[in-house]
Amino acid sequence: MVHADDHAPVLADGLPDAAAPARQGDDEAPAEAGHFWDEGGDPNDLGLQRWGVIAAQGPEGDRLLAAIRPLIEHRQAQQGEPVKIYRVPADMSVDAALRWKKREFDAGADLNIEVPRYQMILGDLDQVSLAVQQVQQSDGYVGRLALAREDDYAAYVDKVLRWERLSEGTGKPDALFFTVHDGTAATAVGHRALVGPGVDVVRKRQAAGQYPARDIVEFGDRLTPSPDELLARVGGGDPGVLFTLSHGEGAPRGGWKSHDEQRRRQGAMSFGREGKLTGDDLRTRPFLPGGVWFMLACYGAGTPNVSAYRHWLAQLAEVGQFRGRPEAVLAGLPGANDRPFIAALPQAVLANPNGPLAFMGHVDLAWTYGFQELDGGATNRPARYMAITRSLLKRDRAGVSMRELLRFCDQTNLELTSLHDQEARTRAAGQPAPLDAARLGHLWMLRNDLAAYVLLGDPAVRVPHGPVDAAHAPRPESIGTHASPGAAPPGPVAPTTADSFATPTGPRAPTTPTTADSFATPTGPRAPTTPTTPDSFSARAEPTTPALVEAILQTLLADATITAAAARLGLPRAELESLAARYRDAGLAGLARSK
Repeated sequence: MVHADDHAPVLADGLPDAAAPARQGDDEAPAEAGHFWDEGGDPNDLGLQRWGVIAAQGPEGDRLLAAIRPLIEHRQAQQGEPVKIYRVPADMSVDAALRWKKREFDAGADLNIEVPRYQMILGDLDQVSLAVQQVQQSDGYVGRLALAREDDYAAYVDKVLRWERLSEGTGKPDALFFTVHDGTAATAVGHRALVGPGVDVVRKRQAAGQYPARDIVEFGDRLTPSPDELLARVGGGDPGVLFTLSHGEGAPRGGWKSHDEQRRRQGAMSFGREGKLTGDDLRTRPFLPGGVWFMLACYGAGTPNVSAYRHWLAQLAEVGQFRGRPEAVLAGLPGANDRPFIAALPQAVLANPNGPLAFMGHVDLAWTYGFQELDGGATNRPARYMAITRSLLKRDRAGVSMRELLRFCDQTNLELTSLHDQEARTRAAGQPAPLDAARLGHLWMLRNDLAAYVLLGDPAVRVPHGPVDAAHAPRPESIGTHASPGAAPPGPVAPTTADSFATPTGPRAPTTPTTADSFATPTGPRAPTTPTTPDSFSARAEPTTPALVEAILQTLLADATITAAAARLGLPRAELESLAARYRDAGLAGLARSK
């Protein structure tokens, strides 16, 4: 992360070069996505895995549920079963979220066949806490939709339904990798340890037929980074997958003038002294229409109210593994009376009718730990991020693709619990049990860095295939009820002052990571408020006669069956209906000949 006014890194010093010697053999083969709710079923099948919604208790949650009603109805038709709605209190801690999950979400009294693996959270971080998302995404496919205005929710829903109704061709999407070469150590290390070797890996896999991209494009001017270069490449055309590496804008040295200014600017995409991209810049102009954007930058997805790093950085500093000031990570957090928030940039592109369907990014500072581990020697792991792009390109749903990275958080949790268990076991035997403070600190930094990545948008969306004109695509005929805002592209964005992303505070050697940005988990148990039980989304109008009841039920059942069958095959409904008509006509012709 860099300061918004002079673009200097916030954490000027950090992990020393000696923190972790280089180690070879860092290639890692990506594993296939695991299965949770139906271990033997297709993770992309909504009929098997189910889709549900988590919203805040009270009138605000009711309002947001009403705003996305057409999407709920659409998903209900796809899975052929009622959509479960869960309501939670605001400001839940990690402890409260864990208790709610065990007591309310999946109490374990019955087989979890109806428990939705796909979960869309509605509302900002002060309405449904970050802790809820982190707990639920430990084994589920979780996204969050938090937008500035009610009309934005309607625009996003219309966009998702529009893309899912489009006819698909046979074309493949592009994989785009963009680095802002702003001259800072963090972006240099990010390109050298993540983007550069990652692109080499996917090109090799593409040549072997194992990376389904039409084209792999790595770009980013190494001399003069410019927003115009990125905007020109993603301003239209077919849907694609975009991976960007940059700084995210943090607080100026003198702090933000107001919380409103912080919410509007923090997390904006920095291009150094060449400017930045803010939410206002991308609200209406075409930007990656129908695609998915993974943004690796500080505060790119949002800002929490608590730092998950400060105490572990302090421990690393005590053993000579961190050279900066642990307090520096607190500079971007909201004030005591201010709210945590989802960043304005992803809110804008998701509400944009010609923007992406999903956004993946980091809440809080984003560190290099995610792709450069330090607990046992510096090990580059670019495959973790490249696996996400591969999953999206082969048309996995966004929630499935996000698990390609989040599953490594689970792996780190297992390693940490094993270390703490070993310590307790040794102490119980009356023996000294010294912990390796450096290893423990680095593992916790890795764990917290990974846990801060979140998916914004509906976790059930997928990258469309085939050449289509998103700006002129037909709107849904039977589901969408809201008019999309006008989407005429404005003129070129005039970049303003610069932003920032990951802070370079670690080792400078090619194989030694710097410190990156950060994330935050709400800490400290709080007394959980008793949440309500889930309910199902249902029709509001009752039929007046038994005959009408029967007719409506037959119609709905037939419609849901056709839609669900098409979804399971990955075909547009219209194409399946056309095939069925051809099959019926051929059968009738055969019967006529037999007579």
